[in-house]
Amino acid sequence: MLFVRLSLGLVLSLASVQAMPHSETEGGAGYAVIDCEHPAANVATALPPALASPAHLQCTPGFQQIVSNDGWSWRYPGSFFDRPFIPAYAPKLSHGKGGPRFFTGFEAQDLGGAEVSALHERFARELPTYRQQAAPERILKLVAINDLGHALDAYFGFRSEREGWVVLCTPDCAPENFFLIEKTE
Repeated sequence: MLFVRLSLGLVLSLASVQAMPHSETEGGAGYAVIDCEHPAANVATALPPALASPAHLQCTPGFQQIVSNDGWSWRYPGSFFDRPFIPAYAPKLSHGKGGPRFFTGFEAQDLGGAEVSALHERFARELPTYRQQAAPERILKLVAINDLGHALDAYFGFRSEREGWVVLCTPDCAPENFFLIEKTE
């Protein structure tokens, strides 16, 4: 008998809930999505050529992200299961802002010797997860701008053509935003 009363109460409470529209075109709050098949003119569709080997853009209905390219493995130190990605919502200024996030532009810079040494020393001092003994051969700095105009910096450090690491700064460079990259093919 108690089961019947609880079931009836659940059915009546569900029947009294108003349906919410799922599209802004229907006049309600709804949820906006990115049309990955037909992106708007201001949606970035490719990374700079300097990063075409280890990374590519991936579109989801809720956000764009930078992910590992085929033939590359990205992983956090000490983990083989959690796959790192760089989402368009990553800049701290974008946190808590509604709507889908996407990238509108990128700039890649190949950093020189003094800049590479300075960044290596800075990361070694500030990031406990950065345990690189020697400075990398090169660092590519990717500046990514999202649809809100907020920027993030992703530093791709290469020890060789086949392996390296990434430090993501949103604007702070946090230990949890460090991951390893390696060519698997």
